[in-house]
Amino acid sequence: MSAEDVNNAVIIGGMIVRRTVPDALPRRNTPFTKEELLNGLNNVLNNFLYGSVCPKLVPPECWRDAAQKWAVFQSSEGEIKIQLGPLVRRAFDVDHTPCEGFKRNYENSLLRTLIREAHELILLYCEETRQFPVYEAEPWFQFARILRNVISHKECGTLRKWPKDLLAKGITSVTWRRKTFDTSMLGQPLVFYPPDGLELVKDQIDFVAAKLS
Repeated sequence: MSAEDVNNAVIIGGMIVRRTVPDALPRRNTPFTKEELLNGLNNVLNNFLYGSVCPKLVPPECWRDAAQKWAVFQSSEGEIKIQLGPLVRRAFDVDHTPCEGFKRNYENSLLRTLIREAHELILLYCEETRQFPVYEAEPWFQFARILRNVISHKECGTLRKWPKDLLAKGITSVTWRRKTFDTSMLGQPLVFYPPDGLELVKDQIDFVAAKLS
């Protein structure tokens, strides 16, 4: 491991991982390319898949052992030590099977990141390349827009406001595939599951590949 890797490391129970996570997009002085956009979207998708799959690959005995250890995060100002026992007790039952409530909250967190980052990446690209009207013209754009807004604010799931520009146009419902949001749902949590998120991001990636230049 290089000196740079050592300085950017986290040690967890003897296991070293990088402390500094690379950005989805490289730092740049010019608008990013369509290839970079697709790469960024696939990074977002792979992050979701990695976060969803990896916990299922860890055998129960590993968590039993981890409960007695600390996570040590190294920074320029020293070490931050966090006991893993409280995490293990919250995330697993006594036999170290996952607690459904914790598992659901974790998966919802992954889903929120997937939906928000995919939409924001496409928005950024479209604004920089002046192709926003192409994205906005998609029949499901407003659905993705409202979903992104809902998962990014307050309870991260409740439809609090309907966009004023849609109300001005008399648009009170938006649809994507088999799902519809409408103004009758104001004040209510929206139902959107991880498989839905994967299908929406697939549609977004297909849109970028086929319709953006």
